[in-house]
Amino acid sequence: MVELDQKYRGSNDCMLNRYNLALDSLLKAKGLTHEEFNAMSALEQGEIKSLAFKIGGRNMQPIMANDSLAALQYHLDEKNSMAFIELVKQHGWLTDKSLGCSQKFRTVLIFRHAPKKYWPQIRELIEKEKAAQRIPPYEYYIVDNHLKGRPPLDKSASDFNNG
Repeated sequence: MVELDQKYRGSNDCMLNRYNLALDSLLKAKGLTHEEFNAMSALEQGEIKSLAFKIGGRNMQPIMANDSLAALQYHLDEKNSMAFIELVKQHGWLTDKSLGCSQKFRTVLIFRHAPKKYWPQIRELIEKEKAAQRIPPYEYYIVDNHLKGRPPLDKSASDFNNG
């Protein structure tokens, strides 16, 4: 689903590849192995990951925006939003750990692109997940920001202690 979420938006460049190259470069510059990095706290990792994301995103060329691509993306966003709303209702906030995945999994990406008609349902879900302490604070902040019309973000992942 995450791949479909990015199918028509973004760039012809693969952000994941650019992010991984930037992260590898930062780790090398800091004299860290991947094992040492993975052993660091989420807070320490967050600062390095944020910088890798900024570096990786520089000079990316966006896909030419047009109405037909926007319509295709909207339908994918609708489909993903409906599926994730049901999944979160049934299983709680989805993470790589709760799914038993070795790859990073970010429910926040799907809800960050949810069409406006799903916002009331998503608001109800994130409030329930926050009360149950199943949604990481930064992910709550990002989805909440989307549901408020995406005002400028004044915090980064490193401002939150996600464990």
